[in-house]
Amino acid sequence: MEQENGLLGAVAAAGGTIGRAIGEAFAAEKRLNETMAAGPGGGQQFNVTKETVLQAGKIIGDQADALARKWERSRRDLKVVLDGSDPVNVGVADAWNSRLVEDEDSYAERIREYITSLDNLAEQLRQTAEQYGFTEEEVIAAFGAKSA
Repeated sequence: MEQENGLLGAVAAAGGTIGRAIGEAFAAEKRLNETMAAGPGGGQQFNVTKETVLQAGKIIGDQADALARKWERSRRDLKVVLDGSDPVNVGVADAWNSRLVEDEDSYAERIREYITSLDNLAEQLRQTAEQYGFTEEEVIAAFGAKSA
């Protein structure tokens, strides 16, 4: 919280485009936290039946794969690089980079954790489909081949 207050103070001093971008980042963080709390692993129940397990698993697996591809392509572009800027903007950019991509609890890391939770859920659904007695071909058609 202390770091956040310091960052807000720097934003207030910097103003302009950087200030607006930082403000939008705080709003995005709030939305991300709400989404993560409601997502897989956030304490919600996810129920399937024999009739829905393959479809649910395919949808979740496909979404995890799509998100992973987008995350991989975009995470390296999240870092702010300033050449020869004044010390205030350099400090704000450093704080921004920490929050977006460098810290253990950065946005990039939280998204990676969310992708992992989707992958884990898809794997649980694969196992459930096998327990329901679906053939290996049916499971592979829905989930793809098992990774090594």
